[in-house]
Amino acid sequence: MADICTAYVLKGRVILNRRYWYVLLTYFAAYFSSLIGAPILMGILRAATDLSDKQLITYASVYWSVFSNLVAVIIIWMLLRKQPRTTKIEKGEPASVGKSVAYAVLGFVVLLFGQSISVFIMGLFGISGLSPNTEMLGELARAVPLMIVFTSILAPILEEIVFRKIIFGGLASRMNIHVAAVISSVFFGLMHMDLTFLLVYVVIGLILCYIYTKTKRIAVPIAAHMLMNVLAMVGQFMLGGGS
Repeated sequence: MADICTAYVLKGRVILNRRYWYVLLTYFAAYFSSLIGAPILMGILRAATDLSDKQLITYASVYWSVFSNLVAVIIIWMLLRKQPRTTKIEKGEPASVGKSVAYAVLGFVVLLFGQSISVFIMGLFGISGLSPNTEMLGELARAVPLMIVFTSILAPILEEIVFRKIIFGGLASRMNIHVAAVISSVFFGLMHMDLTFLLVYVVIGLILCYIYTKTKRIAVPIAAHMLMNVLAMVGQFMLGGGS
């Protein structure tokens, strides 16, 4: 029996190995776990504190998001720490540390530019304002600053591993790399449950796919994604500072 670290091959094409499926299962389990975990935690907080109902919902949502996603990051790290580089994207020599840092910083700048262009295009169709998803995360972070750990650290790590390394990398090994980038980026956008701003998320996904492809290091799009989310949270704090 082949080792679970080994990629399965069908007619010469690499498909997802078993550990990658475990990673996807872990991610989606953490993603939907709040449906059960947050209410349980809310009950515990109600019994142990004098928080209002609104505060209970906020604190339970934040604490559970951080806890469940931290556990997911640990599990996924254990699954992938000895995983060989098997996808088409990972073939070849990874970018040097210096080049990787440059791509992360420049990628961050391009992400901002890409978002601006997307928002401009959406404005032509009468869509304006901030993404409801970003506003909601900003409100939670202002109420409970611990949420910043989720938005700026845990979420970028999980999303890049799932949508870039596994979904994009797996699809690119079986089809045209550009088609794979579009499909994985659409999935990335849909998972944010914000269809009005889908274009923004798809553009972000495409840019991160490009960064991953050019550097062959998943840490690079993770870093660019973290910088982008940190800036978004800073903006939310500034916008909400007087409220």
